[in-house]
Amino acid sequence: MKTKNGETKGFNNSPEVTLVTTINSQIDRAFNYIAPINIMHIFRGNKIIPAVIDTSIKQGWNKAGLHRTVFFKDGSSAQESLLTVNAPVSFSYKSEQFTSRVLKTLVRRFEGEWRFKDLGNHKTNIEWTYRIVPTNYFAKIMIRLVLISALRSALKNALNIIKNDLDSGRLEKGSTWEA
Repeated sequence: MKTKNGETKGFNNSPEVTLVTTINSQIDRAFNYIAPINIMHIFRGNKIIPAVIDTSIKQGWNKAGLHRTVFFKDGSSAQESLLTVNAPVSFSYKSEQFTSRVLKTLVRRFEGEWRFKDLGNHKTNIEWTYRIVPTNYFAKIMIRLVLISALRSALKNALNIIKNDLDSGRLEKGSTWEA
């Protein structure tokens, strides 16, 4: 996350992934779909990162200061906090307090930030940044060697699901929490 003077909190040069796409949707519609999205719908897991199977808060994830527990397919969990909500242009969050042995050894926290830009003509540019704040220098090396590519893959998959939902107008799976 960036401070008011533009400095990055946490370790300098923390590994991060930034994805950018353009969606065929008005900015308000894109923001209002993505900010409170059902994360079980978009985080389906890969070889390294397990799928999200549940959260302690399912509806109303739209106000800065909210906290929830995210549960993963491998039995682990993490605490997620919604840090900022500036509708319809941005929101940010962090995930920490991992119960996964691997993640709590390597990662102090994940920081996520979404930025939306109205391009006009019912199109919105979306930029999603995910920063990994390591626990130490050696963890930073392991993150860069192994975890960053798995994270990039998981985020690309999630963003493709979101893009397909918004482009097609089929929003029911991302906006309902029924299994």
